[in-house]
Amino acid sequence: MDGLTFTVEIAKALAWPTAAVLLGALFRKQLSDLSKAITKGKFGNLEFEFARRVADVAASLPDLQSTAVSSSTIGQAAANPRGAILEAWLAVEEQVITLALTLGLTNATARRYPLGSIQAIARSGLLSPNHVLALSELQQLRNRATHDPDFSPDPDAVVSYVQLANDLNNELKKLMPSASVA
Repeated sequence: MDGLTFTVEIAKALAWPTAAVLLGALFRKQLSDLSKAITKGKFGNLEFEFARRVADVAASLPDLQSTAVSSSTIGQAAANPRGAILEAWLAVEEQVITLALTLGLTNATARRYPLGSIQAIARSGLLSPNHVLALSELQQLRNRATHDPDFSPDPDAVVSYVQLANDLNNELKKLMPSASVA
């Protein structure tokens, strides 16, 4: 290999790395801003996916009456996101089971099988398909929050999850038969 061929081969080998370094230098500020926005995703795309899925569920239920979230909930979402998500989901799950039992849609073993209560309510037609899908999505997100060791979502996404769970819980309460006075 002569000197000219060697020089050409070195130039070809260094072309892309050199271009990448130059582009990095040219767009240093933009890359710095982007990296600050991405630091929340240091454990993968989970928290971004969590926030996106919560937003998708909220968008699928435009007619859902929204309630205000207390400042203590916002504080808990920041301090203990897993706990806030789990607490919100357990309230929904309890309401689903109570509704299914009250309406005779499932039997007493539902306390150990909440998915059966969700399915029974879905089959009954009491909830719209979007509401049933929202319940399923919230349950999956709760599962991820509970079981993924790298879970670290944005507190705003946790607050949105809690608000959605509370709103769905209120919808379920509206379906409860009113107590008759004897």
